Amino acid sequence: MTLSIPQSPAEMQAELLRLREENDMLRSLVRDAPVAFIALDLQRHVRLWNHAAERIFGWQEEEVIGKPLPHVPEAGEQSSRELHQRAVSGDTLRDIEIERMTKEGREVRVSLSTSPLRDIANNIIGMVAVYDDLDDSAAPEIPFRGLVEQSLVGLYIIQDGMFQYVNPRWAAMFGHTQQEMAPGRVGDFITPEDRATVLGNLDKRISGEIDTIFYHFKGLHKEGRSVDIEVQGTRFQYRGRPAVIGVGIDVTEARRHEQEIARSQERLRELSQHLLTVREEQRSKIARELHDVLGGTLTALKMDIGWLNKHTSEPRLAARAETMMEMVRDAIDTVRKISAELRPGVLDNLGLLDAIEWEADRFRERMGMDCRLSLQGMPVDIEDAAATAIFRIFQESLTNIARHAQATMVEIDAGLVDGMLLLSVQDNGKGFDVEAVADSKSYGLIGMAERARQFGATLEISSEPGRGSRVLLRYPLTVKKESS
Repeated sequence: MTLSIPQSPAEMQAELLRLREENDMLRSLVRDAPVAFIALDLQRHVRLWNHAAERIFGWQEEEVIGKPLPHVPEAGEQSSRELHQRAVSGDTLRDIEIERMTKEGREVRVSLSTSPLRDIANNIIGMVAVYDDLDDSAAPEIPFRGLVEQSLVGLYIIQDGMFQYVNPRWAAMFGHTQQEMAPGRVGDFITPEDRATVLGNLDKRISGEIDTIFYHFKGLHKEGRSVDIEVQGTRFQYRGRPAVIGVGIDVTEARRHEQEIARSQERLRELSQHLLTVREEQRSKIARELHDVLGGTLTALKMDIGWLNKHTSEPRLAARAETMMEMVRDAIDTVRKISAELRPGVLDNLGLLDAIEWEADRFRERMGMDCRLSLQGMPVDIEDAAATAIFRIFQESLTNIARHAQATMVEIDAGLVDGMLLLSVQDNGKGFDVEAVADSKSYGLIGMAERARQFGATLEISSEPGRGSRVLLRYPLTVKKESS
């Protein structure tokens, strides 16, 4: 399992809203399409019967749902069963001309295309049949217009590279009226950079290479500006010939908001990086002040106490001087420890790998834990900010082990592999559920991942309850060869 930084609630809400809108669009497309959509389950009982099916065959939806197909004539029953069997076996059939019956007993000639009906797990649960009335090619447009003219999503029909129909919403996305767009060449309403893609996707569906596709393109508004459009288009038979029917929404504002959010997040990351840099600079300054000023003062005081102790013959003064000397020694040790915690001198003087070794020794001594260290590779040339961030991530990894892991052994591996600095910290502790910790907003782990991201490294945190945990950092770098 690998840690992933969770999306913000606003981002997740936006994604749910987008999925809901897409689902509503597809429902609208099927319900209001000019061709009949009929879905059957594995027992050939009707599960879907759209408005066009009501118009072509005469039965209303409530009369047929859950019942056997009503419009198959007795002579066509066997072939209907065979078509259903082929569909539920995974076959897709297109443009079969057959006879069916209306509720009034009239025969109607239709073009039938079938495909399997699948559930969310991709299991076949029935068949989808699409019927186009071949006897009355003009009839579909009248009720079709009435059903979709007020739709809140754009709807279009394309045939022969031309818009044959667009509803008011689709035309409004481009700043046109219906009459200005249909009939009209599709390419005239697409920006030059996306024109080839749109026309290519159209050809793939018309030719039957693919049945349906969802994609994004930039449309050309009447005012000359571009608009971001997301469309879902499907191949079907229109007036007896292949065409594409689809729905679309204007996502220009949504894209703009996404870009603003991305820019805002980038600014926040830059601010976070700046704050980390300032904090490290302040820690370094305080560490130097402690070491140079306070450390120097305590050292001078230690020398003066030593002089007094050496030149006094009074036993009580000598004893008091010795006590003061011990207190000063303790104070010097404390200053050194605080200074090292704030900014390890070994990191500045000897480099990252030596600093990792130094910190591992301190951890082993402090925790009394079996700490196995493996360092390999030449000295590495890493800028100060990156070296500091890697060292802080290493420190945080050891701190987490000390606080939470209940481990008895830690393995630390660091070195160069194929131009990459790898740092691995693994323990044999109790482990944890990475996803649960991520959902609980563990800021320590999130902070480690964010530190790594800011200087171009990747951080993987893997663990399972009862099986320990591992932190793996990868950082691409240049190798600094040791001079002879």
